[in-house]
Amino acid sequence: MLKTNRGLLNLEYHNIGTCLASLVLAFFVLFASLTAADELPDIGDPFLNDLSLNEEEVIGQSIMNRLKSSDLYVTDPEVTGYIQDLGYTLVSHSDDPVRNFTFFVIKDPSINAFALPGAFVGVHTGLIVEAASESMLASVLGHEIAHVTQRHIARIIAAQKNAQVGSLAALAVALLASRSNGDVTQAAVMTSAALPIQNQLNFTRAHEREADRLGINVVYESGFDVHQMSGFFKLLQRQARLYETGVPDYLRTHPITSERIGDVESRVEKLPLVTPKDDLSFQLIRSKVSLMQSGSSELAPFFRQRYASTNPRDRVIGAYGLVLDALQGQAMSNEQLSESRRLILSALSIEPGHPMLLSAQAELESRFGDKTLAEQLFNEALDRYPARKSLLFGYAEFLLSQRQFIRLEQIMSESVVYSDDARFYEYRAIAYEGMNRRMAMHKDRAEALVGKGRITAAINELTMAQQASDGDFYLRAAVTTRLKELMKLRGETSD
Repeated sequence: MLKTNRGLLNLEYHNIGTCLASLVLAFFVLFASLTAADELPDIGDPFLNDLSLNEEEVIGQSIMNRLKSSDLYVTDPEVTGYIQDLGYTLVSHSDDPVRNFTFFVIKDPSINAFALPGAFVGVHTGLIVEAASESMLASVLGHEIAHVTQRHIARIIAAQKNAQVGSLAALAVALLASRSNGDVTQAAVMTSAALPIQNQLNFTRAHEREADRLGINVVYESGFDVHQMSGFFKLLQRQARLYETGVPDYLRTHPITSERIGDVESRVEKLPLVTPKDDLSFQLIRSKVSLMQSGSSELAPFFRQRYASTNPRDRVIGAYGLVLDALQGQAMSNEQLSESRRLILSALSIEPGHPMLLSAQAELESRFGDKTLAEQLFNEALDRYPARKSLLFGYAEFLLSQRQFIRLEQIMSESVVYSDDARFYEYRAIAYEGMNRRMAMHKDRAEALVGKGRITAAINELTMAQQASDGDFYLRAAVTTRLKELMKLRGETSD
């Protein structure tokens, strides 16, 4: 069993300093710098079993556990749900359709996407905002999926004959975490056996060509327009002239040559033109991410312009953006509330029943409007979309505001069975606390911590659960069993 010292560094995350993209780059550079391209096995050869899928997963998960604690890690259920759905649409048409992928979003305005060991694929908000179409975004994800299915990163790691995987993971975590403290980064490098970091690119040209070729097939088979891949390259070239460094982050980690562009264009020209479905959800997510990234009302004029359009779809996007913009505030005047109600009803008259519009409408009433109507809207929307996390978590927040702990526990208990999302346990733990059920509260807090990779903290919660006296025989037995499981897990993989 691979062991990694995930408790090696206790690093704080900050909102200022070096962008996460450069640290992800440094992670890739580390692995690439330890080997020359001619030391890699041939792309078409069977993979050298120096690094198992399980070891790859441990490395990736150790990085993700740190990353999830960052304020850059996007937890909005609609954004994460969308990128997961899009990602798995593409994965289902890859050459490894049963691989368990995790797609996630990082709040960063740069145009970038990256793959980590263990089938974790990250997307920057800047890429979502700048993507001209869903097909363009899909083309980038398809490329990253190909890097994973062909195990390019694992091949690079496996070529490091003299480096221990645990040290590599610890250093990668440190580089990702120490965004604004160069001293911490330097200390992390020294602690991780002083592994050299040189200014080299992470993927070889052979890797990139193979990811392009397979990514094109994945995108095409998934029903998207593969011609948007060359459009993405052209976007990067335009952006390159605007960056102070002259090179966007995606170009640093995925070098694009004229030969590569020509090869992509040659391949896509042989495929028939596809007119993909114009998915409204992409445009709404793009609007939401734009507001998330800007953090202000500077986009309001843009949304007003869209709402003034004669195109029904543009009017929906404009109305939705204006309502989300209003919801970013901590207060709302009666005039603003009336205007927001009018806008969301206008959008629903064009796109009746769209879950993102229903969620915005319910949240509007929940936070600033009619509480009785809010509960009605949440229940009606959940009848149509019972597994929609944005609705479930929005309803949970409403129930908390109304101190309806019994109803909250019921809703979360119905949902937690079908999901490993830590937030279901978090909300149910709050419900149990409100109901003064201490043992159940500590057990659910433990499960939420397990979902975040914090095994030691979870063990502490279960220890407190054992000390509570309000649980029945079955709950007490479940706590004891779970505590034994986590104690064993901690012995195999420290956190």
